[in-house]
Amino acid sequence: MKSYLLFILLLFPLTLTAQNVEFNASAPGSVEEGRRFQLVYKVNKPGNNLRAPELENFQILMGPTTSQRSQVQIINGKVSREEEYTYTYILKANAQGTFTIPPATIEVDGKKYESNSLKITVVEAGKEPGQTPGVTENQSGAIGDDDLFITMRANKTSVYQDQPVLLTTKIFTRVNLEGISDIQHPTFRNFIAEDLTGSENIEWSLENINGKTYRVGTYNQKIVYPQTSGQMKIDPISIEFLVRIRQTRQSNNIFDNFFDTHRTVRRTVISDGVTINVKPLPTPKPNNFSGVVGKLDMDVSVSSNQVKVNDGITLKTVISGTGNLKIADSPSLNFPPDFDVFDPNTSSNLSITSNGNKGSKTYEQLIIPRHPGTYEIPPVEYVYFDPSIEQYRTLRSQKIAIQVESNGEMAATGSQQPSGPAAANREGIKFVGKDIRYIKTDKNNLQPINTFFFGSWKFVLGYLIPLVLFIIIWLVYRQKIKENANISLKKTRQANKVARKRLKKAAHHLKSGNNEAFYEELSKGLWGYISDKLVIPLSDLSTDNIRQELESNGAQTDNTEKLLEILDTCEYARYAPAGEPAKKEGLYQESIDVISKLENNLKGKKA
Repeated sequence: MKSYLLFILLLFPLTLTAQNVEFNASAPGSVEEGRRFQLVYKVNKPGNNLRAPELENFQILMGPTTSQRSQVQIINGKVSREEEYTYTYILKANAQGTFTIPPATIEVDGKKYESNSLKITVVEAGKEPGQTPGVTENQSGAIGDDDLFITMRANKTSVYQDQPVLLTTKIFTRVNLEGISDIQHPTFRNFIAEDLTGSENIEWSLENINGKTYRVGTYNQKIVYPQTSGQMKIDPISIEFLVRIRQTRQSNNIFDNFFDTHRTVRRTVISDGVTINVKPLPTPKPNNFSGVVGKLDMDVSVSSNQVKVNDGITLKTVISGTGNLKIADSPSLNFPPDFDVFDPNTSSNLSITSNGNKGSKTYEQLIIPRHPGTYEIPPVEYVYFDPSIEQYRTLRSQKIAIQVESNGEMAATGSQQPSGPAAANREGIKFVGKDIRYIKTDKNNLQPINTFFFGSWKFVLGYLIPLVLFIIIWLVYRQKIKENANISLKKTRQANKVARKRLKKAAHHLKSGNNEAFYEELSKGLWGYISDKLVIPLSDLSTDNIRQELESNGAQTDNTEKLLEILDTCEYARYAPAGEPAKKEGLYQESIDVISKLENNLKGKKA
């Protein structure tokens, strides 16, 4: 029996290896305008980097959601296994007509595979072939405002900047819901938002509100981090529900009551907005403030306290707790000058909770002592803001003592070795068994009596050579100044050309559907144009001084404001739902136009 099982285990991997990759797409052949439907991709092997095609005539409401199915069969001693990985998108048709969905791509075992294309016919709502016409809307029954509504609530309405806030959206219903057809999420402007729970599986419970019983489900929970202070408004969420309504026939026949029918109607519900009072962090801020708002602990340790010269030591600092840990700065460390210090290696183990990110960030830094002696690493300090006590707190470790001993090679040079930095300037004396180690055999260059250095040719050269060197250095320096000026002028004149090259990369990402890369490349192109045109380093540019610099160099106010608006849109695009292709295309064209207009305003700018 054991040998039979071993044979199965050996054969099982071979069966998987011989399996061919199949990647297929499926969707309904015809759908109604404005109705949602599923676009499903299936592959029979684990894959990654799924690239959906550009869907110009459809709106993505959700997805992709993934699922996996596997089945093992043993028939007549042969083992076979079937696997299926499913990626599901929820789409909505925006216009009538017949459209083709191009193939999608996926990578399996390092190779790229394409799915089949799909052709979908979008017909007018209620006119799909074979569909039985329903009754009119006014015959479906009325749905009151208290029968179906949604709420959006924050667990805190007064917080500090960067303090996490839990935002919960709930559905209250007394009607039969068949699903959701459309969702308009808030934009979360001036916030960083992270999903805590999704909307795929809603758990329902019963609650009694004002004498009425409702089915209540939590649709979504998000953690938001306010980035600016003041009264911050979060826009309402809008959800379009599919509601199943019972339609009763109007008849005096008692038997007609047994043949009631149902129909589905759409109902759009909008929640109230949320206003949060965001307080700025107290001033003055400590110079070594880490940027973390929450509750932290710190642990500092070394791999060894006693090592030999040139042996590596790992100093590990672990910052753990809750808050906005993703933006936590690395701790500042001071090491003795006798140590070679390398850049730290950072790793994170974080999970999203109702109180923000929870977990730890670990910083491991390699240090190598070069000289023997006893050294001390000063205490490590880490400053964060604790909103529970409304104060900055400083975590402080113990000082670390390290004993560095001489290695074998250094011990061979003498029985005693000095410690500390002075050791670098001393050498041990090695006995070679000879009383005279070196005899000088060169002829001595003797000088006649009563000869003086003053007035000799060496004396004259001692003055002429520094003077000639000074003149040469001065001429070279002047030439360098001219070259730098020419480079700045050349950089200014070519700013428009360089910016357009950068925007071509953004256009490539726009066609491939890579939204994040598109907005990033578009933003880099605009920032780079301003830096080159005004000859200002990127590190010295900000949204505050761009307006002042452009207007002082002749730019019109409308063009300046349009540039800042585009930069602002790119900045917050990653935290908002993906826009429609037409809007992204429009944003791309606006970027080209504003660069052209600024080029005309600033054409008189000289380096």
